[in-house]
Parts: sequence; C-alpha cells; structure tokens
Amino acid sequence: MNYNQIGILLGICAIAFFCFTLKRVSNPYIKGLWKGGLLVFTIYAALLIFIEIRWQFISDYADTYDLNGNGFVDINEYSDEAIEAMNKRTYGANIRLYAPITMAVISSIIGFAYILSDWAVIWLKNKE
Repeated sequence: MNYNQIGILLGICAIAFFCFTLKRVSNPYIKGLWKGGLLVFTIYAALLIFIEIRWQFISDYADTYDLNGNGFVDINEYSDEAIEAMNKRTYGANIRLYAPITMAVISSIIGFAYILSDWAVIWLKNKE
C-alpha cells in the first residue's frame, strides 16, 4: 500500500466521521469547523484519487511500449514515443511520492479560508 492509497483511506474515514457527527453539533462556530473539516478531507481524497487514476493511465501507456513483456524497454523497442512515455513514468513516480503532502497543504489552505469566511458570516448574522 503506497502513501496515496493510505491518504485516500484516511480521507474517506475522516469524511465518514465528519458526516456522522455533524448532526450532533449545535454550536454554529463548531459546526462551521466541522463543515470545514469535511471540505478539507473531501478535497484531499478527491485529489489523491485523481492522482492515482492519472498515474495508472501513465503507467499503462508506458507499458504498451514493452513489446516482449519483460518490464523494460529494450534496445529493439526504443522509439521517441517510448522514451517520452518512460520519462513521464519516471517523472510521475517522483511527483507521486510528494502528492499526499502537497494535497494536504492545498486542501488545508482552502478549508482554512472556508472556515474563516463561514465564521465571519456567522459573526455578521449574530451582530444584526
């Protein structure tokens, strides 16, 4: 199990937790925090699922150039397209390692902005 799959599993478990406990929260500020957490983990899981699907397509595309099925592109299988596909696969493997951390930062920034705006709206409603 790689880090992306662990992140997807974590995101799905957190989404389930936030969905089941959202109805029990009565304080509007805490409810906004719960909705923000739900948003963060939904975005996190969705982006990691997208990355896994994209990685699978890149990997399958690179495997089409391995004609004898030994796992490598041999000298008789070389072409410009095969080299480009293998370079994408190699570059994508490095990017794939950092995806859980990067997606956590991006989804946290979006969730934090949502929480601040939700709290501002609640504060303005209570002020009136």
